Amino acid sequence: RGTAQNDDIYFQNTEVRNKYYDNAINNVEEYMNKINKITKKDYGLFNYYGDKNATSIIIAMGSVCNTIEETIDKLNSIGYKVGLVKVHLYRPFSIKHLLNVIPKTVKEVAVLDRTKEPGSSGEPLYLDVINALKDTNIKVIGGRYGLSSKNTTPSMIKAVFDNLINEKKNNFTIGINDDVTNLSLE
Repeated sequence: RGTAQNDDIYFQNTEVRNKYYDNAINNVEEYMNKINKITKKDYGLFNYYGDKNATSIIIAMGSVCNTIEETIDKLNSIGYKVGLVKVHLYRPFSIKHLLNVIPKTVKEVAVLDRTKEPGSSGEPLYLDVINALKDTNIKVIGGRYGLSSKNTTPSMIKAVFDNLINEKKNNFTIGINDDVTNLSLE
């Protein structure tokens, strides 16, 4: 049935877990490096893809990253300077590792979350990125995509980059026509 703890020890037991979460980052990185040696891959906690001198990037995780990479290749070939940070370890979130992969030339970031947190000021990945970049001059906006497996196409990703570079509409959606709250990007 589980355990019950009184207030005299519950708080202490909750906080003592911190060191295990902190250590998990290094442990995951160590095992990813071992797997990389075996598979000849280069998976990190965060991986960067795109122009080395990008000024605008997307931060996302999951299968949408393939679509973003395809879009980046096309956009960079026609003069954009864009990139992507792919998140491979989300919890615990390592601010240090994220900051290490973002090019120094980045001025603006769009964070794509595949969830909706009703009533919140933003979705989880967006809020973590806001916290990670709070001491920089990088503008951060967030948006949602792909709920209920709604397809995300390269033209939608281009709309995210165009919004990031020009309008900077925050709390946007892609993939639907939001005619109620008007949060959709064209």
